[in-house]
Amino acid sequence: MRNQIEARAFSQAVVLTVHDVAVYLRLSEAKVYRMAREGSVPAFRLGRSWRFRKDLIDDWMLREIGIKFRPAIPVAED
Repeated sequence: MRNQIEARAFSQAVVLTVHDVAVYLRLSEAKVYRMAREGSVPAFRLGRSWRFRKDLIDDWMLREIGIKFRPAIPVAED
């Protein structure tokens, strides 16, 4: 059951190229390549090309800048 859920989530993931990530993060493509090679950004190889899951990039970016998740709608306290 868990594997099916993970497979479904992965199949719906948005996958970005180096160029896409560079534009998204406002970095040079060379910097994105370097970060991928060093393992400082979540990435994977597809053949000879680097690919990035957008959801993992977003999570990584939030961790890097130290922002914790906050609900958009305040939760009422009892």
